[in-house]
Amino acid sequence: MHIGALHNRLVGRRERTNVRVMDKHVLSPNLTVHRHASGEGGIFVNAYLVETPHGVVAVDSTLSESESRAFRGELEALGKPLLAVLITHPHPDHVAGITNLVAGESPPILATQAVLDVMRKIEEPKRKQWGPVYGAEWVQRWTYPNTIVKNGEQVTFDGVTYSVLDIGAGGDSESNSVWFISAPEKTAFLGDLTFNGTHAYVADGHLLAWLANLSRLERLCQGMAVAFPGHGPAIAPGPLLAAQRDYLLTLASHVKELAEGRPALTDSEKSELERRMTAYLPSGGLTFLIAMNADPIARELSVSP
Repeated sequence: MHIGALHNRLVGRRERTNVRVMDKHVLSPNLTVHRHASGEGGIFVNAYLVETPHGVVAVDSTLSESESRAFRGELEALGKPLLAVLITHPHPDHVAGITNLVAGESPPILATQAVLDVMRKIEEPKRKQWGPVYGAEWVQRWTYPNTIVKNGEQVTFDGVTYSVLDIGAGGDSESNSVWFISAPEKTAFLGDLTFNGTHAYVADGHLLAWLANLSRLERLCQGMAVAFPGHGPAIAPGPLLAAQRDYLLTLASHVKELAEGRPALTDSEKSELERRMTAYLPSGGLTFLIAMNADPIARELSVSP
């Protein structure tokens, strides 16, 4: 979609948070996960507050000035200190709002080296791309991770043990990680490996790796009652991961049919793709992503061995 058309779609929404009351998942008597669900102007992104008796750990943040200030307000309403921020991947809808979330404080902000590297690489290009769309709502200065964690590393905050899985490319970013809670109750923060009820961003490519990562996570998430996606409501990981796989395969099959071996679709073919995927997920938000995904998927499918 041309940036002007996207501007017309989002303008008027960007200054409203449209935030619903935070979802609350009580995983144990001393462990509650609160989900901040952004509105359309915030790309329907989720950010999480993991509340324990003596503090709060945030998982990701939000995109815009309004959304991130609202998220900070939700943290303050809990009346407990921010113990840490965990980052799943470097896209702006998950990291830009960290600046307002920490609000001048200096908690540990944890990410893999790969996530930090991509954040530094994309901040300025993303500002140039999306700044004209969001105007004053665009967070002008990102706050970067100050604590690097390695694949499989464990950290503990207020009695809750977290571990990170660095899965690299194969999610909606070229660098993805999943944060697990292993005790006192098992769960996972899947980032943008899963979009529940919205269309997915696949424009960074790595479709095959994404499908492989979904199968890997199905094994790792067995026995969990709930998992937390990057967009949309939290549900059991089995149906969440299965639905994401079906979405990606459906999208890829339509792109392959329309492209007929070519590495790109015409504008009319992209319109047809959007029509088909909207019929597949009629109530899904973020339909502007469908056309953006078309050419990267076509290129990946057209590569000859």
